Amino acid sequence: MLDRNRSRSVLLNTLVDDTTKHNESHASDFYYAVQISVCLLKPIGAWPLTDDETSRFKIARHKMSMLIATFLMLFSIVPWMLNTFVTEKMSVYLIIRVSCSLLFLLMVFAKYVLLLWHQDQLKICISHVADDWRSVLLAEDREVMLKNARMGRTFGIVSMTFMFSCDILYHTLPLVTPKMINEDNVTIRVHPSPCELLVLDSKSSPVYEIVYLLQLLGGYTTDSVFCGICSLMANLVTHVSGQCNVLTSVFEEIVDGGKRNAGSIEDRITTAVTRHLRLLKLVSVVSNLFIEICLVEFVNASCNICLLGYYVIIDVYNNESFVQIFMYAFGLVSVIFNVFIFCYIGDLLKERCQEVGTACYSIEWYRMPPKIAIKLMMPILMSRYPVALTAGKLMTMSIPTFSFVSNVV
Repeated sequence: MLDRNRSRSVLLNTLVDDTTKHNESHASDFYYAVQISVCLLKPIGAWPLTDDETSRFKIARHKMSMLIATFLMLFSIVPWMLNTFVTEKMSVYLIIRVSCSLLFLLMVFAKYVLLLWHQDQLKICISHVADDWRSVLLAEDREVMLKNARMGRTFGIVSMTFMFSCDILYHTLPLVTPKMINEDNVTIRVHPSPCELLVLDSKSSPVYEIVYLLQLLGGYTTDSVFCGICSLMANLVTHVSGQCNVLTSVFEEIVDGGKRNAGSIEDRITTAVTRHLRLLKLVSVVSNLFIEICLVEFVNASCNICLLGYYVIIDVYNNESFVQIFMYAFGLVSVIFNVFIFCYIGDLLKERCQEVGTACYSIEWYRMPPKIAIKLMMPILMSRYPVALTAGKLMTMSIPTFSFVSNVV
């Protein structure tokens, strides 16, 4: 008995030491996990304010960031719509040529509005993730969480590389293509996007330079929304993946106990069930947060993959400039990779939740007293229905869905 109490005391002291050690770095670990999303979404007002940020200046700055981001995106969308549907010179062929950019801008703006609409849910997710980093107990669990955080950062960095590179090509195209000269032998300076909304002459200085700068800022805002949402989704789902791995270990230690789940058999079951319910709550909030966003992304990807593929084929056939063909091809790869990220992340979430369910089924309940073992009925029943990311509750975001989209296109 003395040896058992001594070993339990050593175990509790070890847990306390690990908690103190790793709680000291929870802030830096949390920021490491969400850094890409914060850098992309905070300047455009899509990252929610924390409970500590209650000053009028910070609230006003946050709302001003949203207004500026909305103005910059509308500054690009409205001229495209006027150029497409109001101008009488537009033929069906030209409408098809410009519909990709207009559709992309509209879809990104819709995702931005949806993200702002679900700010409360996003704030709950962020608070939940921060609490998980704060309450990590063991070095092994922290390493598992950091490993999954690196995966989320990688998805965000790759998405940024593709999208921002494509946008740089798009906005520098007017500078590298041959200049247009009208009948009066005057060089016509063009913008990356239409700007017929302006009353002033946008071809003369300094209006030309101002409009060009606003379009550059609008492109940066659009890319930040596009990549920020992708990175945010990757961060949250990979965090859930790490928590699923930790929870699996907790379930495995219910019968005999261990470093993650100590105490009496009743305490071990209570710990496992409590952590399971907490994880299911986070998964449910994350799933509801991205239901509409995944639907918008699915529609955007399905249409733009077709349009960009059409542009590449037509431009190659017409012997257009290599820069223009490369830009469309690079944009095609970017859209395909982004929808792949969404589907892969959805597949990862479903797989990790199924692993938790398998761990519940694998518990050696016959080694426990029947009255205690029956308490495992609830987590086992709940694990039969793993949560998955869906596009408007119409289809599941998974690798088979990505294959279906690719085959249809």
